[in-house]
Amino acid sequence: MTMRKTILLLLACAGIALKASAQRNSDRLSLGAGLLYENGMDLTIAYEHEGNYRHAWEFFANGYLKWAECASCGHVCPDSFWRNYRSYGFGAAYKPCVTRGRNHFGNLRIGASAGSDTRKFVAGLHLGYEHNYVMRSGWMLFWQVKSDVMIKGKDLFRTGIVLGVKLPVK
Repeated sequence: MTMRKTILLLLACAGIALKASAQRNSDRLSLGAGLLYENGMDLTIAYEHEGNYRHAWEFFANGYLKWAECASCGHVCPDSFWRNYRSYGFGAAYKPCVTRGRNHFGNLRIGASAGSDTRKFVAGLHLGYEHNYVMRSGWMLFWQVKSDVMIKGKDLFRTGIVLGVKLPVK
């Protein structure tokens, strides 16, 4: 009788161990939106591949919009909002994990991008911090502090905060 219990216990432990993966080598799609200084709005769609110890690589597409007050009315109107300055870029970022907790972790974000402002080529260097909160079923909520240096862009420095969600691919 004790041999049967031991075998059942071993099978149960093996089943749990094979099912547990600790979210290593997982893939996610993320969507983040935020506000940047001065009068800027940011939208990022990304694919993230997480390796060991929560270090990750991110491949992203980013859109930026800078609005201004209208010269004729003195307010922000649809033309001065949507047609003032826009840029987009595609890039990659390495995100080493710098802090971990039970259901949260923080990554440094170091990357580069290339794109256009609809008139000329724009390149960017990105440095920031991202903090993630793990939810049920692998979903994550995150906030990000961004600092971008844009080469040949209208704004040399961009800084701000982004909020977003990450969805597991598998």
